[in-house]
Amino acid sequence: MREPIGGREVMTDQLHQLLKLSELDNVTIQVVRSGSTEWTPAHAGPFILFEFPKAAPIVHVEHLSSSAFLSNAGDVRTYSDAATNLRSAAMHPTDSAEFIATIADEMEANA
Repeated sequence: MREPIGGREVMTDQLHQLLKLSELDNVTIQVVRSGSTEWTPAHAGPFILFEFPKAAPIVHVEHLSSSAFLSNAGDVRTYSDAATNLRSAAMHPTDSAEFIATIADEMEANA
């Protein structure tokens, strides 16, 4: 979150957008701080776990030149467990919002 890809103004706008989204009832944003001394599934790469009220969950993984949807129950369970692990390792949503706001303030001050 501290890498101003696209410039500080762009990064500040993105951080403010995250803060707005975090206020929605159906959105939870939790930050996993860098510099952890313990491995988390975040170190293995990004993924999105889609869970639906009336359908089986699926997972989306992206790589540099490709992406895939996983629907195998074992694969989905692995990623579901990873998501649970990440929620435990991450900051509380309120602390995460404060952290994001602090970084946005820093970006604005150094623009």
